[in-house]
Amino acid sequence: MTGALTASGGSWNASIVAEAVDWGHTHLEAAGLGAYIARATAAADYPRVVLGIAVMSLFVIAFNRIVWRRLYVFAERRLRLN
Repeated sequence: MTGALTASGGSWNASIVAEAVDWGHTHLEAAGLGAYIARATAAADYPRVVLGIAVMSLFVIAFNRIVWRRLYVFAERRLRLN
């Protein structure tokens, strides 16, 4: 479970970062939280940066409580080796 949680978190972080990419003179941007934070950072709009980070943090906390905690409880109960 810990490995799955770590892999999920890492892939979600990568997808957030990949929403706004610059390559030379080319700028690619997807619609999402990562792009929102990148635009706010580029515009030095720090209240919106804080808002984006707060929304991201609340989403991660809610997802951990709703999904991962329940999976850990299931694994502890049903998937013992003894």
